[in-house]
Amino acid sequence: MTTSPSPDQAAPQHRADLRDLEPLAARWAAQRDGRPMPALDPASRQALIRILTEAAARGAAANPQAAHLAQERADQLRAGLD
Repeated sequence: MTTSPSPDQAAPQHRADLRDLEPLAARWAAQRDGRPMPALDPASRQALIRILTEAAARGAAANPQAAHLAQERADQLRAGLD
Protein backbone atom coordinates (compact mmCIF):
# COMPACT_ATOMS: atom_id res chain seq x y z
CA MET A 1 0.00 0.00 0.00
CA THR A 2 1.48 3.32 -1.02
CA THR A 3 0.80 6.54 0.75
CA SER A 4 0.91 9.98 -0.73
CA PRO A 5 3.29 12.49 0.80
CA SER A 6 1.89 15.04 3.20
CA PRO A 7 1.44 18.55 1.78
CA ASP A 8 4.59 19.72 3.56
CA GLN A 9 6.65 16.91 2.08
CA ALA A 10 5.27 17.48 -1.42
CA ALA A 11 5.98 21.23 -1.44
CA PRO A 12 9.35 22.42 -2.67
CA GLN A 13 11.76 23.19 0.13
CA HIS A 14 13.26 26.68 0.06
CA ARG A 15 14.88 26.61 3.49
CA ALA A 16 12.71 29.31 5.10
CA ASP A 17 12.30 29.01 8.84
CA LEU A 18 10.97 31.16 11.66
CA ARG A 19 14.28 32.99 12.07
CA ASP A 20 13.72 34.38 8.57
CA LEU A 21 10.75 36.37 9.89
CA GLU A 22 12.92 38.53 12.16
CA PRO A 23 13.93 41.17 9.56
CA LEU A 24 10.39 41.27 8.22
CA ALA A 25 8.99 41.82 11.71
CA ALA A 26 11.49 44.62 12.36
CA ARG A 27 10.51 46.37 9.14
CA TRP A 28 6.78 46.05 9.87
CA ALA A 29 7.24 47.31 13.44
CA ALA A 30 9.17 50.36 12.18
CA GLN A 31 6.47 51.13 9.63
CA ARG A 32 3.72 50.68 12.24
CA ASP A 33 5.50 52.97 14.71
CA GLY A 34 6.26 55.64 12.13
CA ARG A 35 10.02 55.05 12.29
CA PRO A 36 12.27 54.71 9.25
CA MET A 37 12.48 51.13 8.08
CA PRO A 38 15.84 49.51 8.75
CA ALA A 39 18.00 48.94 5.70
CA LEU A 40 18.17 45.40 4.41
CA ASP A 41 21.56 43.89 5.02
CA PRO A 42 22.52 40.92 2.82
CA ALA A 43 21.38 38.33 5.40
CA SER A 44 18.00 40.03 5.88
CA ARG A 45 17.55 40.33 2.12
CA GLN A 46 18.22 36.60 1.69
CA ALA A 47 15.81 35.75 4.51
CA LEU A 48 13.02 37.75 2.89
CA ILE A 49 13.76 36.20 -0.49
CA ARG A 50 13.45 32.72 1.07
CA ILE A 51 10.13 33.62 2.70
CA LEU A 52 8.67 35.08 -0.48
CA THR A 53 9.92 32.25 -2.67
CA GLU A 54 8.49 29.62 -0.35
CA ALA A 55 5.18 31.49 -0.09
CA ALA A 56 4.98 31.64 -3.87
CA ALA A 57 5.74 27.92 -4.25
CA ARG A 58 3.35 26.77 -1.55
CA GLY A 59 0.53 29.15 -2.46
CA ALA A 60 0.56 28.77 -6.25
CA ALA A 61 -2.34 26.32 -6.34
CA ALA A 62 -4.46 28.13 -3.75
CA ASN A 63 -3.97 31.70 -4.95
CA PRO A 64 -1.99 32.08 -8.18
CA GLN A 65 -2.22 35.87 -8.18
CA ALA A 66 -0.81 36.20 -4.65
CA ALA A 67 1.88 33.63 -5.48
CA HIS A 68 2.85 35.64 -8.55
CA LEU A 69 3.11 38.84 -6.48
CA ALA A 70 5.27 37.09 -3.87
CA GLN A 71 7.59 35.73 -6.55
CA GLU A 72 7.73 39.13 -8.24
CA ARG A 73 8.78 40.77 -4.95
CA ALA A 74 11.41 38.08 -4.36
CA ASP A 75 12.79 38.78 -7.84
CA GLN A 76 12.90 42.51 -7.07
CA LEU A 77 14.86 41.86 -3.89
CA ARG A 78 17.27 39.58 -5.78
CA ALA A 79 17.83 42.43 -8.24
CA GLY A 80 18.56 44.85 -5.38
CA LEU A 81 15.33 46.82 -5.76
CA ASP A 82 14.04 47.72 -2.33
